[in-house]
Amino acid sequence: EKGAANINLVTPTHFTDAVLEALGEERWPVPVVWNCGGYESVETLKRLEGRVQVYLPDLKYAESDLAARLSHAPDYFPVACAAIDEMVRQVGPCVFDEKGMLQKGVIIRHLILPGHVQNSLKVLDYVAEHFEKGTVLFSLMAQYVPSGRVKHTPPFDRPISQEEYRAVVEYLFMLDLTD
Repeated sequence: EKGAANINLVTPTHFTDAVLEALGEERWPVPVVWNCGGYESVETLKRLEGRVQVYLPDLKYAESDLAARLSHAPDYFPVACAAIDEMVRQVGPCVFDEKGMLQKGVIIRHLILPGHVQNSLKVLDYVAEHFEKGTVLFSLMAQYVPSGRVKHTPPFDRPISQEEYRAVVEYLFMLDLTD
């Protein structure tokens, strides 16, 4: 009633039972957004069917060695891809209201990492090859900030360079992943 565009649940997976209880069975007047890291179990996602209208997963890594190094998840890419496939199965292609606000669909996010342009290009290749145009939206992020245990470990000790950003953006446009 006060103009909220959605209910955005950020990193909610560990609260799935409570979220499902809180959402109840009826449809909310605004879309429910499941904003997650992409490394989700298909079984958990199946429990959300009909209750979540917009999925906002990360697709961080296409390279298993990078996923193992930074997230201790060498299986990140196949797990995240299966999860995103389930999300798309549930909500289908993107649908917007008359104001241009997303009402249902999947937006895949990817953060460019310093020194790892090839990882980003592989993620872009996967999305372009795996999803028909208009099925998912793609959000390319460039705001990496060094932090945590990799803060003093090259190349993660710096933001991405203009050259790295430009290379990934040019590839994004070449693949026509710009909706």
